[in-house]
Amino acid sequence: MKQEMNPVQAIRLLEEGNQRFVTGHLAEKHVIRNRRQLISEQKPVAVIISCSDSRVAPEIVFDQSLGDLFVIRVAGNIVNDDVIGSVQYAVDHLHVPIVLVLGHENCGAVIEALQRRRHPAYLQSIVNKIEPAAEKAISAGISEKDIIDRAVIENVKMVEDELLEYPALNEKLVNGGLKIVGGEYHMESGKVTWLR
Repeated sequence: MKQEMNPVQAIRLLEEGNQRFVTGHLAEKHVIRNRRQLISEQKPVAVIISCSDSRVAPEIVFDQSLGDLFVIRVAGNIVNDDVIGSVQYAVDHLHVPIVLVLGHENCGAVIEALQRRRHPAYLQSIVNKIEPAAEKAISAGISEKDIIDRAVIENVKMVEDELLEYPALNEKLVNGGLKIVGGEYHMESGKVTWLR
């Protein structure tokens, strides 16, 4: 279980963990001891809103252990009332110093939004949230090969902006106790690029 951190320390911890993941030099995990310590409380260092894609597991990508991250996974790393409620809980009650919106290359939900067609209802609500980012990427006048990556990044930025506008997070953002950041996970290298 980690000690309380400020936003800069929490980002550094994630950067260092990702570097260990990229190089394959992972930290030793004391899962049994950690599990016992977590019975009475949790002290995650970050909220991570990431895609549901099974290849993008934040605890692994950032080489963290049980209880270190408060992870919210939803296709396309979108936000809705449930996600915002979960973020608010983590900020208010667990005192996390950062919220990371983590997109990833070749995101299936983003690709669906780029197709500009109707989808079954269960998928359409997700696609609707991503479509503005997809349209921004399409209108950027870039090569077809770069459109998906651009749409992923635009989607991350759009979600960051949505969180930044959420009134209940404002006080902690203003006083420096909370930072909202974005990142993109690259599957081949394992590297997370920070979008600051």
